[in-house]
Amino acid sequence: MMKKLLLAILSLISNMLFAQKQKITQLLNDQLEREYTKFYDDVEKENFIITEPFRIDENNILHFGFTMIKNAGGEKMSIKRQVPLDKIEQFDKDINVYFHTLNNDVTETRTDYDQTGNIVQTKTEQTHLFFTEINKENHPNRFMKQVVKAFKKAGYDIESGY
Repeated sequence: MMKKLLLAILSLISNMLFAQKQKITQLLNDQLEREYTKFYDDVEKENFIITEPFRIDENNILHFGFTMIKNAGGEKMSIKRQVPLDKIEQFDKDINVYFHTLNNDVTETRTDYDQTGNIVQTKTEQTHLFFTEINKENHPNRFMKQVVKAFKKAGYDIESGY
């Protein structure tokens, strides 16, 4: 009897944490979509393509990817970022809204392509900043508070300047 009750409680907690992780990615994806729709002009929309919306995998790693056209000749770069949720210390904004880690816990892979689509180079580096590319809204305070709250409910206590 006690074992079944314990399993039921653990299952409920697990489901709640999973729901909060979905809430985190929903908030990030919704804000990026809102900015894309409201603030991007036609040229920016053509030159910025989301290739991997925000998602959290089974190992609690946040992923995001996009491609940008670099010039009129068609050269482009593709960037993929990932960071373990438990390494995120802060959620803040300067020009971009970003996550900050104490160490270089963010993996960023950049692939450059020539005008015919051939890979010119691929470079992977570790950094302490996970840029979200959310950067058009001047005062995203409400959004940022919601993200911090969702992190807290998912079991991750992060700080924010907002």
